[in-house]
Amino acid sequence: MQEPEKQPEQTIDRHPLITLGVLTTGTQLTAALILRLSKHPLILFGMGVTAGVYTYKNRKEILQEALHITKQSKKLITRKSKSESE
Repeated sequence: MQEPEKQPEQTIDRHPLITLGVLTTGTQLTAALILRLSKHPLILFGMGVTAGVYTYKNRKEILQEALHITKQSKKLITRKSKSESE
């Protein structure tokens, strides 16, 4: 078997507003699709199972990220309270 040759990554130079528009449109379309699909009981059950499996497989990473965010927020709060007291 031959390995596929690595092609150089192509970067598209877009204006930030265009990127924001594309992301907003994608988010709205995805939200509308999920809302439409969630009305069917079997699909809703399947979405729940999928979310549960993903959470179970990645529980360690999720907990590490939650602890990291907690530490960062505590640092931010102490930094704010020190700056306000001065």
